[in-house]
Amino acid sequence: MVTKRHPIRAASIFVAAASVLVHGFAPSSTATTRRNNHPSLMEHQLRKVLVTSPTSSCLRNTNDGNNESNGKDDEAKRLQDKANQYRAEAEKLRLTLGLQKIDELEGDIREFMKGGEAKDDASSSVLSKRENDKLQELKDRVQALVQGTLGKEEADKMLSGLSSFTTASPSAEVTILPPSSLTEEEIRSAVSYVGTLPIPVKDALAKAAGYPNYDSIINMEEFVTNLYINEDASMEKLRRLYAESFMQKLPSATMDGKKDEEIGFAKIDSKVFMSRLEDEIGKGTRAMDLFPRSVQEIDEELLPTELDAQVVFELLEKNLFMATEKPTRVDGGYIIRGANKRKTASDLLDMLDGKLAKRNPEWTEKYQLNFVEIYSDVTEELFEDAILITPNKFPVLSPKLLSGITTAIALFSSFVFCIDAFGENPAVMEKLKSAAELAQNGGVYDLTWFNELLVPLLVTLGAAQGLHEAGHLIVAWTRQVKLTSPTILPSQALPYLSFQNRLKTSPKGYADLFDIAFAGPLLGLTTSFLALLYGLQLTTTVDPATAQLLPSIPVGYLTQSALGGTIVDLVLGGGDGILINQDVATQVPLHPVAVGGFFGLIIHALDLVPIGSTDGGRMSQAVLGRVWHLTFSSVVFAVLFFTSFTSDSGLLLGFLLIYSLTQRDMEIPCRNEIDKVELPRAVAALVSWILAALILVPLR
Repeated sequence: MVTKRHPIRAASIFVAAASVLVHGFAPSSTATTRRNNHPSLMEHQLRKVLVTSPTSSCLRNTNDGNNESNGKDDEAKRLQDKANQYRAEAEKLRLTLGLQKIDELEGDIREFMKGGEAKDDASSSVLSKRENDKLQELKDRVQALVQGTLGKEEADKMLSGLSSFTTASPSAEVTILPPSSLTEEEIRSAVSYVGTLPIPVKDALAKAAGYPNYDSIINMEEFVTNLYINEDASMEKLRRLYAESFMQKLPSATMDGKKDEEIGFAKIDSKVFMSRLEDEIGKGTRAMDLFPRSVQEIDEELLPTELDAQVVFELLEKNLFMATEKPTRVDGGYIIRGANKRKTASDLLDMLDGKLAKRNPEWTEKYQLNFVEIYSDVTEELFEDAILITPNKFPVLSPKLLSGITTAIALFSSFVFCIDAFGENPAVMEKLKSAAELAQNGGVYDLTWFNELLVPLLVTLGAAQGLHEAGHLIVAWTRQVKLTSPTILPSQALPYLSFQNRLKTSPKGYADLFDIAFAGPLLGLTTSFLALLYGLQLTTTVDPATAQLLPSIPVGYLTQSALGGTIVDLVLGGGDGILINQDVATQVPLHPVAVGGFFGLIIHALDLVPIGSTDGGRMSQAVLGRVWHLTFSSVVFAVLFFTSFTSDSGLLLGFLLIYSLTQRDMEIPCRNEIDKVELPRAVAALVSWILAALILVPLR
């Protein structure tokens, strides 16, 4: 199922090991090709045989007598020169491992030349087969170091002059042998790649290289080299080593009445083993860290199977999507890492959807493809593109009963809050007290006057919120996105905090997500703003008898909103600050419509705060993408948290508390999360956030 990939030849042994051990299939063709381009130790031995055979005589000097002796000495000296040249390049490039290898090579060359000087003239007239083999081995090692770490032009220039790399005669063929050792860059990359593997795989590879376990490795470069040249690291051995390492991490359960250690690996049920194995691998990836719990905690019955993921994998042609690995099991479905070969992500998804609809219509009824950004596990980049295979409907985690109870509590607290807005008016409280006494004594009382004041306040709040939700629903309907029924969230400093709804199906792209999120606050804020202006005009024109019964808001509360408080002061106080500069306990009578408009401004502005899955959070995710939205929302949360301690109302602190319990996750995946929104939507988001900041920042 999973084939880890790294863009170097040295990593191919880890790709093969991880894929066969963990997922039970042969390495990908890419990994196999790269492994063949870098010969094993056995291939190196076969090459030596070919070099000493008659058919490969073009790679060696065929002169005998003194010419052969001189040729040997000259070649050894030239090898020494090439080694010195490589040392200079290695020091320039700071290739630590290369310097270590050249030290060993120079020592062997000196030993070879010293051995040649010790021979007398008669014995040195003819080169022995052993000396020829030794000379060719030294040439191979020089070639491996130079070609493995330097550029092609530099390598060819440095290697010129050695008989094994040049044509002995115009008609002779030259065979350029591939390097037999790993380059410095390959070893560094391989070491980095090993760190991304699950612990059982690390232990298995360490044991294959001759170490007790992965933690016992001191020199990682030595470990990589030992593993690469180890002829005994067969797939079967790696399977067995991985099984031993993996089973040690499983709970000490029993199977058929026997302990795990009494059961041979071959006797373990393959389905049970692979199920536990998939769980282990899933824990080792960060790919799904950016997605909400509603995606990661989907019931197993609703998730796509390996066969369902394979259906998609088989459709990924080279000119469509270049997959770098087979489908990987993650929480919530499968991912396929790779690169899009179409012009846009929308083109890719449209073509894949069309192919799936023709090949397997039933597949599209249950599952969907999402082209998303995920945290990278195997590259140095922060995130990478991947195809995410998920169900096409996402369940709501919160129970309906809990949502119903929360909504009932919020509605009751909203009604009480609105009645309490009249609590600081002595005339209202006196009339209500008289009505209560009449009711106790069986008398007739009339509260029509109070209802005429309370209903406009409730209607103003309800109208603004109703248009807010209607905006969400209408845009979602036009984009063919399904929403849950809203849950009303309570608040202690407002009539209510917000109406929360969840996406049940994925928007096609970030543009659709933005439009759905933006429509609600746009209508809610516009309605509240107009209600505030209209209510303030009614406040200045109301008759004296009614004016005595108006609800009131303390100056301290009005100043919690810079924009709202300024509008009130501008209309009622002339804009000179006479009104808002009074004592914080001073009550300011306002018409119920104005009170509803003022509360509505704050409620809908809080919906625009760009954190989590609020409307502002959805807009932020659409503009910035998941990774940068997470960063941005964290900064906003920190600013709001510290700002909340400067406010006496507890408005922001209460909002952050409720948010942390209900809306901290990001939104479910869109079908296309690679293409971000266009500039006009980004500007609209910025203006909305600035407006929300003006509403929520206190005046003093």
